[in-house]
Amino acid sequence: MSGKQVKLEQAEKGSILYHYTKSNGINGIVNHNCFWATKSDFLNDPNEFSHIYGIIDQVCGENIKDPVLKEMFLEDTIYAKRGKNREYFVLSFSKCRDSITMWSEFGNKTGYNIGFRSDDIIARIEEAAEIAYHGLVVYDEKKQRQLIRKSICNYLPDLFQMSLEDVLEERRKELKDSNYLKACGKFQRTVDVYAMFFKNSGFSQEQEYRFVFKKQKGTNVYFRAKDGFMLPYIEILMSEKNLPVEEIMIAPQNHIDLAKSGVEYMLHTKGYKAEVSLSNIKLRY
Repeated sequence: MSGKQVKLEQAEKGSILYHYTKSNGINGIVNHNCFWATKSDFLNDPNEFSHIYGIIDQVCGENIKDPVLKEMFLEDTIYAKRGKNREYFVLSFSKCRDSITMWSEFGNKTGYNIGFRSDDIIARIEEAAEIAYHGLVVYDEKKQRQLIRKSICNYLPDLFQMSLEDVLEERRKELKDSNYLKACGKFQRTVDVYAMFFKNSGFSQEQEYRFVFKKQKGTNVYFRAKDGFMLPYIEILMSEKNLPVEEIMIAPQNHIDLAKSGVEYMLHTKGYKAEVSLSNIKLRY
């Protein structure tokens, strides 16, 4: 279910994906062809993954009229404990070239923004690691509800050839238990994925594009210090040939000559032809 049920909008052909980072990030990417993907539950917004539960509760309330059946379904899917959780790591880009929201998050004094040709960078990432999912983050709650509604209201009725509430009534009578619980497990895994791509509409200016990787057996996990805690990440290490960099932009408060000159010289020594520009955002001090 999760492979077929997860519907994500992909980058448009010929578009540019922008990766906001700091000085250590740009050094690792340009000099070592290496991205860092952060463990999904250590991303910047601590409430990010709880957002989807409100969406699911709302959709269930609209489509399962019996409150007892609704609670049973939530217990069977969202609240059920099933084995070992999969570990996901997330690498983020943006469709926005010059975003004050992104600069504030990634350091408007030490920030950089690397623009990549989308088709080429996706292909290079696929060469380097197995991408579990990639696509645009969904900020529109109407669309979020629509995606969850399809997962609940289409999948179970189609599987059992009866209405959703009839499926749940059968479950209440403990009929077709095994297949039903397998279906619930698949729905839960779909939700786990959507949780990484559903965000509150208040973050819509980020225009985020995410790559998600499953931790594989033998994958090395590294740690770096951030704000007093250890942040787990994995390396996405590309082949040695130059990355498809279109341009590099320097953050609004980083407009000293050395910032631009340093990046230009770094690109020159690595054989890049990309343009280096300054953010057009004017900040008040």
